[in-house]
Amino acid sequence: MRGIPLRCAVLLASAGLFGTLTGAPAATADEFSRVDRDPVVGAELVLDDGRSASTSLFSLRVGARNSVRAYAALVDQEVRPRTAYVESHWSDREGWAQVPQATDPADRASWIVANSYPRVDLTPLAVGAGALHVDQAQAIAGTQAALWHVLDGADLDRDANDAAVVAVYDLLVDGSAEAVDTAAEPSLDVSPDVLEAVAPEAPLGPLTVGSAGSGSLRLSVHGAPASWLVDGEGQRVSRAGDGDSLYLDVDPSVPAGVATVHVHGRGLPLPEGRLFTGRDGASTQPLVTAEPGTMNGSAAATLTWHRSTPSEPEEEEAARSEEPVAEEGPATQAPAAGSARVEEPSPPESPSANDDRIPDDDLASTGTWLSALLIIAGALVVSGLLILVLGRRRRD
Repeated sequence: MRGIPLRCAVLLASAGLFGTLTGAPAATADEFSRVDRDPVVGAELVLDDGRSASTSLFSLRVGARNSVRAYAALVDQEVRPRTAYVESHWSDREGWAQVPQATDPADRASWIVANSYPRVDLTPLAVGAGALHVDQAQAIAGTQAALWHVLDGADLDRDANDAAVVAVYDLLVDGSAEAVDTAAEPSLDVSPDVLEAVAPEAPLGPLTVGSAGSGSLRLSVHGAPASWLVDGEGQRVSRAGDGDSLYLDVDPSVPAGVATVHVHGRGLPLPEGRLFTGRDGASTQPLVTAEPGTMNGSAAATLTWHRSTPSEPEEEEAARSEEPVAEEGPATQAPAAGSARVEEPSPPESPSANDDRIPDDDLASTGTWLSALLIIAGALVVSGLLILVLGRRRRD
């Protein structure tokens, strides 16, 4: 007997776990980027406010077997190991510092990494900077200092750093001052990423897919039953390409819901100068890619809908307005002066709602119900005793 409830509990727990897993977005592990391997260490920097800052060239895994090198975007933030990264819009980052006469920080950052190490070899970089020699550590430090200048407002202490580092820094800061429209579009994007509709009579949308690649992208919908993706002609779709428009068709019988549309891509071109941040807002050092590569990634958009219904107070008010209104009778005239007052006969007394006495007419029915309740209670007691006796015999 004890095994049956236990089996039920196990089945219910398994069903709940299965529902949780099937409702989760079907994003694979290689669609999120992570920092892997030990970074290449650059020269130590001294900033104009006296702070010392370490520099590194990180390796960012952007696919199952693909990695690209990347620089830090901020001075005072650490890279959290094993944190998942995703490609982000530059516009999503608020408060990017801008120095006087600076162009857009994203354009300047993209120009810097496109014209410095490792995209440019050390010898051409030294020639461009007017330095006799620039080694790897100096190139990393000078490039990192230039990025911190345009993205975080940091300046170098020119007297406390290597001359080669300052030369690379000046080359990149001055050269990026006129950079315009150098920042690349995201490798994969869905726009808008949030869409809401009230009482949708037609499919929700459109959602526009943007991709740097020419291949087909896989689509999926999670979070809401009775909903599916269609194209502009109303045909169901499971794949899309760059520039395609998508719509979410919902079952009219579902009054409200929330759905997340996922777009999955593999082998997408990834240019240098792209921004990667912690997935789901995780606090970790933002990274700027320093060389091109290919990546696996996903983008998502959230759609909500609800059908407006009249509120209960409005319904009650409408019901009251439809009820017939009793006609008022003629007003009662006051008796004339000196005339005898005629008293109307008082109506017979009715039991008060607060009176806790039982009328005599109800005594018979009350006794009948009481007898029935006693019979039922006795039957239950006898049944309980029989169950106990049988249980003891089975154990014996």
